[in-house]
Amino acid sequence: MHLSESVSTIPGIGRAYTKLLEKIDIKTVEDLLYYVPFRYDDNTNVCRISDLTANTQATVTVKVSDINNIFTRGGKRLTKARVEDETGQMDVIWFNQTYLKKSLKPGTVISLNGQLDQKSTRPQFVSPNWEILYNGESTHTRGIIPVYNTTEGISARWLRAKIKLALKYADIKELFDNEIKRGYGLLNRAEAMRNIHFPESFNKIEPARHTLAFEELLLIHLTGMSLKSKWHEHVNGYVIEVDTNLITAFIKSLPYKLTNAQTRVLGEIVQDLKAEIPMNRLIQGDVGSGKTVVAAAAMLCAINAGHNCIILAPTQILANQHLETLQKFLKPYNINFVLATGKTSSEKISDAKTIIIGTHAILHRLKNFTNIGLIVIDEQHKFGVLQRSIVTDYYTSQFAPNLLTMTATPIPRSIALVLYGDLDLSVIDEMPPGRIPVKTWLVEENRRTSAYKWIKGQVEKLKTQAIIVCPFIDQSQYEDLKNVKAAKDEYEKVKKHFSKQKLGLLHGRLSSIEKEEVIDKFVKQKIDILVTTPVIEVGVDIPNANIIVIETSERFGLASLHQLRGRVGRGKDQGYCILFTSSNDANLSRLKYLEKIHNGSRLAEIDLKIRGPGNIYGTQQHGFMSLRVADITDTNLIKLTKGCAVSIFGNFEKHHAIKEKLDKIMIINND
Repeated sequence: MHLSESVSTIPGIGRAYTKLLEKIDIKTVEDLLYYVPFRYDDNTNVCRISDLTANTQATVTVKVSDINNIFTRGGKRLTKARVEDETGQMDVIWFNQTYLKKSLKPGTVISLNGQLDQKSTRPQFVSPNWEILYNGESTHTRGIIPVYNTTEGISARWLRAKIKLALKYADIKELFDNEIKRGYGLLNRAEAMRNIHFPESFNKIEPARHTLAFEELLLIHLTGMSLKSKWHEHVNGYVIEVDTNLITAFIKSLPYKLTNAQTRVLGEIVQDLKAEIPMNRLIQGDVGSGKTVVAAAAMLCAINAGHNCIILAPTQILANQHLETLQKFLKPYNINFVLATGKTSSEKISDAKTIIIGTHAILHRLKNFTNIGLIVIDEQHKFGVLQRSIVTDYYTSQFAPNLLTMTATPIPRSIALVLYGDLDLSVIDEMPPGRIPVKTWLVEENRRTSAYKWIKGQVEKLKTQAIIVCPFIDQSQYEDLKNVKAAKDEYEKVKKHFSKQKLGLLHGRLSSIEKEEVIDKFVKQKIDILVTTPVIEVGVDIPNANIIVIETSERFGLASLHQLRGRVGRGKDQGYCILFTSSNDANLSRLKYLEKIHNGSRLAEIDLKIRGPGNIYGTQQHGFMSLRVADITDTNLIKLTKGCAVSIFGNFEKHHAIKEKLDKIMIINND
C-alpha cells in the first residue's frame, strides 16, 4: 500500500467513511498517518482482578462468564456481565449498550480499562472501555493510548484502529540518508510513525514527533525555495513605471494622513513594482492598521501603467466589502470595477484599467483574465495554496503578475522571517491616530449575570450588536475538557438570558452558503447577538458590532484573542471585549496583558516567552501553513530545518528520496 493511495484502500474504509475523513483533511494513507494524537491516555497499569485498588485506573484481561440485559422500572437499560481471571471474579455494568450481549458472548476474552466502583460491595467496573483481544493484542485499553481529534460520524476508537491497519500495510519509504539522521537526531521514518501513534513508552513520543516535525518543516522550506526559484524564472515580469505625482495626489486625497509604517511599506511595494522580477510580498498588520489603503495605492500604480488588477478574498461577503472600499478610495480615477462570479465573462474585463474583485474560487480561471499586473490576496488561511496556484497558472505565461498578500495574523517577526523566508516581508506596526483601542476586561464566572445585564442594556439602549465566541462547536466528550464552552450549548443558554433579542449561530460545520447567510444577517442588523466559534475571526467589517464576549478565554493564545477582539469597535463607537475565565492565577496574569497591550505582534511575542514553543494561537493550529505535526512557534526547529533545506537545495543528486517527495508535493499543489 503506497502512502499516496486513497484511504479507501485501507480495509474497512468505504465511500461514506472516505467522505467523513475528507472533513478533517484526510484523503490519502499518508494523510491518515500524519494525523497525530493531541494527547495520550496512560493505561499502562495492567493487573489482575485481585490486585485492583480504589481510585486507580487499571486494565484487566478477563473472560466473560455471563452477560445479560436488564431493563429497570425507571426505563434504564443496563448490560451486566460477570467476568473472571485466575484470581477472582468481578461485575461489569454498561448503560444503553444492549448490543454488547451479542458482541461479548460467554467465553470471550476481553480487556477492560476502568476504576473500581466504590459504591459496590463487590469488585465492579461501571462503563469501562473494552475490547475483544485477538491473539492477546490490545489497541484501545492497554498501554499508551493515542487520542485524536475527531469529526461527527468518526470516533477516536475507529480512527485508532484504521491507523493501526495503515501502519501494518503501508510501504513507508525512508526520506533521509544516515548522515542527515545522525546529524539531526532523527529516527527511521517508519519507526517515527509507529512511535507517534502507538509508543511502547512515553519517552519514545518526543523523538518520533521531532522526526516527523523535522520532515514537515524541511519540506515546507524546500517547497518555498522551489516556488521562489520558479517565480524568479519569470524574468519578463511586468515592470511598472510608477507615477510618483499620482501616488502623492492619491495620498493627499485621503481623509486622513498615512502612518509612517504605511508610508514605509508603500515605498517597499513601489520598489518591487519597478523591478523586473515580479513582486512576491507579504504585508502583516493588525486589524485596522490600514493594509487595504496601501494595497489600493499599489493597484492604482498598476492601473495607471495600463494593467488590470485582481483582489481575492476568502468569502463573497468580504469581496463585496472590498468592492465598496476600493470604489470609495479610487472614485476619481475612472477605474472599471468587476465583481467576479462563476459566470463572469472574461470579455467584460478585457479592457485595461479594471480591478477584478472575487473569492479564492476564481483562482482556476486566472488565465482567462488578461494583462494582470498585480494580484492582491486578502487574509491568511489558504495563503500557501493560493501562492502555489498563482505561480502555476502563470508559470508558462509570457509575463508574471506581481503578488501582494495581506494578513492580520499577529506572528512574532522572528518566526515570520524564518518560516516565510521565500517572501519579502513588510510589517505595518503602527495604528492610525485616533483609533480607539478596544476596552478589554477579564471577568470571572461569578460575575456572568452582571455582565449579561450590562450587555443587554447596551444592545437595547444603543442598538449595538454583540458577538459571543466559544472554543468548541459541541460539548467535548473528554472529562478534562467538559468545562470548555461549546457554541451550540451556549446558544441555547443565551436565548434564555436574551429573550427579547434576535440571536444567530455560526460555526464551522455550516456550509459556505449558510455561513454567508448568517454573517449577512448580522451585517444587516437582523441579528442582535451572534453566538459563534472562532470562525468569526476571518470576517467582515461590522461597524455596529461593539461588544465581543470570549468564553473559556484561557483556551486561546493572546494572538488569537487579539484578533478576535479586532472584530468589534470598527466604527465610531467604543469597542468592548469581555474575557470569561475560571482559570488559575498563571493564566489570569497572562490574559491581563490584553487589558493594557493592543499590539498584536507584541502580544504574540509575550505568549511565546510565557508558554514557550507551543500553540500560541489557541485550541487549533493557526497560521498560513497547515502544520500537522510541527509547531509554528518552535523557532529552533524552524531554523534547524531551514539550514538543512539550504544545504539540500541545488544538491538533490545526493538526496533522491527527498527530491522525489518534493516533486510529488509540487505536482499535487499544481493540480
